[in-house]
Amino acid sequence: MLYIFMDFINLSYEKAVQLLADSTNFYLVKVDSSANYVYMNDHFISRHCSFYNHTEVRSAALALHPDDYDLSYVTYKKCVEQPDKTFNATLRKLDGKGGYIITYWEYKANVDANGIIDGVVGIGYDITAFESRAEHVRFLTHTLSNLAQQQSHDVRRPLANIMGLAEVLTILGEEDEQVRTIADKLVQSCIDLDKEFELFLIRDISEKAKST
Repeated sequence: MLYIFMDFINLSYEKAVQLLADSTNFYLVKVDSSANYVYMNDHFISRHCSFYNHTEVRSAALALHPDDYDLSYVTYKKCVEQPDKTFNATLRKLDGKGGYIITYWEYKANVDANGIIDGVVGIGYDITAFESRAEHVRFLTHTLSNLAQQQSHDVRRPLANIMGLAEVLTILGEEDEQVRTIADKLVQSCIDLDKEFELFLIRDISEKAKST
């Protein structure tokens, strides 16, 4: 899909419209110098019908997540300044339901027959599912790391305290063989319990996650 996508963005605007007007996978839009959408294909309209339709020229920022305004402007400016190059951006689009859709775009300046830049053409598609998986992995990593710390503090610390008290009891019972024997068994039980605990301990995977 990536190679096809890159071929699309290098097409003329008119040819792109012919090929992508009825696409159910790719968005095709054209933004004029006033930052308004002057063209949106059916797929884009259907996904953003809360904000756009085929009869009105409306601001491209209308459905854009506020935190992505700057990135959108910078990308547009790069296209105008370097019309022979293509620039990409990942932008969040409001879904009209309180959430947003994550979209990936390739943008390029559109130059008319007179050599004048009359806007920027963008071809994009949804990557929300891919981003959600990444966020889910980060969430699970954070949760497991917190659980590992909780195990260490809430379970192993009391065990260490018991072992410390048992060792003190061993010293105090040096002259009492029965007390020393009980204390030695208590220390050994703590050691055995710690080994068993080590077998099912959920370890902090944050460092491993960083390296992958």
